[in-house]
Amino acid sequence: MNTSFYTAAAGVISQQRGLEVTANNVANLSTDGYKPDRAVFADLVATNVRNSAPGLKTGHGDALWKTDTVFSSGGLRQTGRMQDYALVSDNAFFAVKDADGAVRYTRNGSFRLSEQGDGSFLLCDSNGGKVLDGGGNPIVVKDGEEKQNVGVFSFRNRDGLRKAGGNDFDATDVSGPAVPVRNAEVKQGYLEGSSAGLADEIADMMAAQRAFEFNAKMVNISDEVVQTLNSLR
Repeated sequence: MNTSFYTAAAGVISQQRGLEVTANNVANLSTDGYKPDRAVFADLVATNVRNSAPGLKTGHGDALWKTDTVFSSGGLRQTGRMQDYALVSDNAFFAVKDADGAVRYTRNGSFRLSEQGDGSFLLCDSNGGKVLDGGGNPIVVKDGEEKQNVGVFSFRNRDGLRKAGGNDFDATDVSGPAVPVRNAEVKQGYLEGSSAGLADEIADMMAAQRAFEFNAKMVNISDEVVQTLNSLR
């Protein structure tokens, strides 16, 4: 009975983590440029059943193996604001340099003008990070200038990007370095909406909840059987 108890307990824990992934997607349904995650589960190690026919094994539950980011494009929303930019291609990102000098990549093109100490203005994101042009330099906005040369970058393997929080991504050895995209299609005065869909997230949540309830029920049954056996001794 210990096997059934721990197998079900592992299922409860993995489904709870899967629900957390879905809940985060739901919380970002209105976040511009957000890319949802999908939970991927893996079976734990299976062992041979003692004194059984060859090939008969018993599993030990599952675990959350990884989360995959879905990079499909979200719908475009016209804002009419000149500091808003939207990318059309799926494999395209804006580059932003934060206060620590680290360069991160985002699909959220909601930028603003930030006045510097010398009176000049730089194009920045909502956290104060400097938006970069195609050459990796901060974009200086001159008086009366409406269109800025916002840099667009792509990756050899975008699935290798690592989420860095705040709707940003970090490049990794798996993704490869960022490559500037020439003549990328960028729509000024638009923003890309979240790629997370409410219907898909509700379906995933319902499936995870049912799996969670089933495993929790198995934990209770296993515990009751053990208590019954102990009372017979």
